[in-house]
Parts: sequence; C-alpha cells; structure tokens
Amino acid sequence: MSSAPPVPPVADLPSLSIRWDGLVVTIDATTLNTLVRRATTHVKEIEEILIDPEEGRLGLTIKLRRGIALPFRGEVTSIRLRDGFLGFGITELKVFGFVPIPDWVLKRIVERQPPGRAFYYPENRVFVINLNAFLPRELSLYVREVICEPGELKLCFGPSHYRLDRILEEIGSDPFSDD
Repeated sequence: MSSAPPVPPVADLPSLSIRWDGLVVTIDATTLNTLVRRATTHVKEIEEILIDPEEGRLGLTIKLRRGIALPFRGEVTSIRLRDGFLGFGITELKVFGFVPIPDWVLKRIVERQPPGRAFYYPENRVFVINLNAFLPRELSLYVREVICEPGELKLCFGPSHYRLDRILEEIGSDPFSDD
C-alpha cells in the first residue's frame, strides 16, 4: 500500500516581501491641511478648507466661494492602501452637526480631480484615491485603527507588506544598459 507524500502547508503570505504589523504613524494637522488644500486646488467652489482632528472625530470646515463657512463632521471608518490606491470610508458626514451631506456634493469634489485620480462609491460612502504617481505599487497597507486626537491623526497599521519582486528583478542588472 503506497501513500502519497505529505503536502507541505502553504502559508497565505505574499512571497518575496517584507512584512510588518503594529506600526503607528502620526500626521499633524498642519500636514493634513496642506495635503487636502493641494488636493482640492482645482475645485473652484471651495475657497478654503480646514481639517481639525479632535477627540475621536476628524472635523472638516469648508468655506465655499459664496462666502459661507460650513463646519462638516464625519468619521473615517476604514482606511486601506493597496496597489497604489488609498481607499477610505466615511460615515456620519454632516454639516452643522445634523444636516447630512448629499452624495452629489462628494461626487462633485471627485469629478474636479484629474481623470483617474479619485473615485467615489456612494452606496458605501467610500473614496478611493489613486496614489500610484506618488507611492510604489508594491506597497500594501492595512490600517487597523484611525485615532483622532487634538491636532493629530494616528494611523495604526495592521498586517502590511512591501513586495520585493521589482527590486529582485533589478538586482544584478546594469543600470546603464540599453536593454
């Protein structure tokens, strides 16, 4: 009676990668505001935008060109970065603390971005931003928790990885070769 040799277990991990878990990144409000202002430069309806991390929530105040300053409040429910795309869900997005923000306003902000830069999925209130021009596509991040404290936003990363495929392909190649 012959039996097949045992099959070794296969780990469900990305091969040829660097992995980590438990990293915490803190971004101060000044940096957040600079990033958001640059990202909304081409939205002509917005005159000024201010992000204010506070106890447990991410505050957002937008001043429209019509001169009205509107305090928005929302909660980031999840953040994920994979293959160069940053996705995040937002719940309870309201103005004046009680008026829900309609999806058409959020769609309008996304439509004013360069083609392919941002996407909005209203059924889940999820935004996806294409960061491939800025981040390596080999980077995959899972954000376990987002903590808003006065003046800063903390991203607590769960299991994440950086694929080494492209780096390994380039090791040993002549950078000055025409091939």
